[in-house]
Amino acid sequence: MDDLVTVASFPDVAEAQLARERLELEGVGAFVIDAQVAGVMPFLTNSTGGVRVQVKPTDLERAREILQL
Repeated sequence: MDDLVTVASFPDVAEAQLARERLELEGVGAFVIDAQVAGVMPFLTNSTGGVRVQVKPTDLERAREILQL
């Protein structure tokens, strides 16, 4: 299985989930990482790099286009 790469990070879970849903609507599988940390200990979100959205390396460029990064 391919490793996942971070396509974007967000300050909160809601924004990350919206990005994940947008990617999946376009056929790109995506995962939200560190949502639990942000929900339980939001003060740690910045120190952990935010709530990350990750995709397969082969989907990275397409994901960036979709999210317009």
